[in-house]
Amino acid sequence: MRNGEDGAIRESIRGIMRILTAGMLDGYQRRKDRTVSLRFVTQEKTSGEVMEIDQLLDTFGILYFRGEEQMNKEEIEELDAVELDLYDEPKSQSQRLRNVLYKIWKQNERGEFKEFYRAETEKIINHYKNKLDE
Repeated sequence: MRNGEDGAIRESIRGIMRILTAGMLDGYQRRKDRTVSLRFVTQEKTSGEVMEIDQLLDTFGILYFRGEEQMNKEEIEELDAVELDLYDEPKSQSQRLRNVLYKIWKQNERGEFKEFYRAETEKIINHYKNKLDE
């Protein structure tokens, strides 16, 4: 990995690959699932740097953008220390549950998925509501 301060991708102390490069926020797009797609433009990259960026495609991580050209060492170290334990998976718990219920529904395909999903999640909700002390 490259270790230059101008650097594209570098391997951090904990062995995690990261992108650290100057760039310009070029645009964004709101998506129907209420997420936002961000687009950045960097200065020219070598084929090797592009290949390293390709290795991080579809990787979940942290995005930090600051409208200044240089970062100090303390900022870089602080970003490297951030833990992603909240999102070990790129999908939220509700997305994972919906996907599992969809696969179960797909095995039989009785009725509409929307109705199946509503009925199954209602069962889950009632299960936990019944455990509440009133």
